[in-house]
Amino acid sequence: MLALDGAVAVSPWSEQALSPYFSPSPGDTHRALVLEVAGEFAGFLVYTRLLDEASIDNLAIAPGYQGRGCGKVLLAAGLEDMAAAGLVRCLLDVRKSNLAARALYENNGFVVDGIRPRYYNTAQGREDALLMSRRL
Repeated sequence: MLALDGAVAVSPWSEQALSPYFSPSPGDTHRALVLEVAGEFAGFLVYTRLLDEASIDNLAIAPGYQGRGCGKVLLAAGLEDMAAAGLVRCLLDVRKSNLAARALYENNGFVVDGIRPRYYNTAQGREDALLMSRRL
């Protein structure tokens, strides 16, 4: 997960940030789903549970699998997992410039709830985050 995130993210997560998802314990709030295609690691989705809500913390698809519906499959599996756990709402934030991710989320029922100004670091400075959510 660390290598994939480093290959596709503008600001990749550190090992320390991803470590809670590597070995969750019973009752843990962290959850990770991994997508394999023909035995190859194609992507992952990690989320955190808080009360009756989930927050998608990261979704990454390997470059060779982008644009092939893998993000949709992984997102659907994550939303199903959340609903099966009794969660009722899913939240996330996404870079304003990430049009592919925004389309994925919008096409799967997410709506923009707000903007977190200048949230993400970029090579040119800072970028807004769109806050999105949907009912499960």
